[in-house]
Amino acid sequence: MPVTEVPAHVPASRVFAFDYHNDPLISEDVHDGLLKLRQTAPPIFWTPAHGGHWIVSDSDLMSSILKTPALFSSKQLQIPPREDAPRMIPESLDPPEHLLYRRLMMEYFEKSRIAHLQERVSYWTDTLLADLKGRQDCEFVDAVASRLPVYVFMEFAGFPLDRADDFRALVDGMFRSSDPVQRQQFAMRIMGELQQLIAARMAEPKDDILSKLIEADFQGRKLTFEELMSIGFLLFLAGLDTVTNAMTFGIRHLARDASFRAKLRNNPDKTPEAVEELLRRYTFPTLPRQVTEDTELGGVSLKAGDMVLCLIALVGLDEKLNPDALAVELDREKRTHFAFGTGGHTCLGRHLAKMELETLYRRWLEVFPDFEIDPTRKPAVPRGGAVMGIPELWLRLPA
Repeated sequence: MPVTEVPAHVPASRVFAFDYHNDPLISEDVHDGLLKLRQTAPPIFWTPAHGGHWIVSDSDLMSSILKTPALFSSKQLQIPPREDAPRMIPESLDPPEHLLYRRLMMEYFEKSRIAHLQERVSYWTDTLLADLKGRQDCEFVDAVASRLPVYVFMEFAGFPLDRADDFRALVDGMFRSSDPVQRQQFAMRIMGELQQLIAARMAEPKDDILSKLIEADFQGRKLTFEELMSIGFLLFLAGLDTVTNAMTFGIRHLARDASFRAKLRNNPDKTPEAVEELLRRYTFPTLPRQVTEDTELGGVSLKAGDMVLCLIALVGLDEKLNPDALAVELDREKRTHFAFGTGGHTCLGRHLAKMELETLYRRWLEVFPDFEIDPTRKPAVPRGGAVMGIPELWLRLPA
């Protein structure tokens, strides 16, 4: 990677080398690595990696950034920034434009509007777990986590189910790569798939989100093809990867923590609390923003155009907000985390994600009351980047 010159406005005391995609600190465990980073680096620092950008680990500073879109814009979500990056509506918009599109999308993702999906979530959960019965082990990501939320979302959004493996490979490739050129190539392939899907729904509407968006009234008009592509790109990325990672981190903890597992198994009514607690402990996205005008934050000067990366996993691990933050407690009195973001860009799909996680944890513990990490398998190297994850999780199942 070429050496990036430190800009004049960055003090030497705030320069700290960290690669959020492939840093050695996160090569074994992303959350342990981020905790070590917070202990050794300033709360806001500049790294020369990926063209040079700021990284923020302090919870208060991250909250200020994510709740001040006038100074910290969502229009550029690539590090390093790329002007040709696909736009994602409404994620890569700022107020007031953002709110108009968000209101349109909320209609399809409110809790009451997705309640009917519980039947499909339960169906796919039971179907996938039935395939594991009688087996002594399984690779959880391939067998369940990469399929359950993907199948549910593809049916919901109108993506062809027989292309699930192909589509998830595109998303995984895009998030896994630290090469901006390669990421852009994956993005263009996804856009090509979306172009065909949207054209097919325009010709033959069905009972899915794509068809409803095509017919939707937006500010007295129909959405343009470009707008549909932008919304579809966000749905594609969010729907085919994020919940997969939440499930993998959650099941890995249940496999390791026999006491928590037993408590949850004996108190299935506490499953919603377990979902929140595991999301707090293992928050996995990182959130970039671009500075819109010269400003100051955390004792440093930021210049217009600077990129800032928020390590939101560290909010859930902040002892000031969550005492004994490393412990996973079913009866924790108060939980603070940014697993679904915060402010105006709070995740639209959070209700569906929680439904899927609650269903999986409840049914998994009914079918496999006791299980463990397979000690004969070498743990997979975790994935850093925009969406951190575990690419492989081998479990030993009860006989």
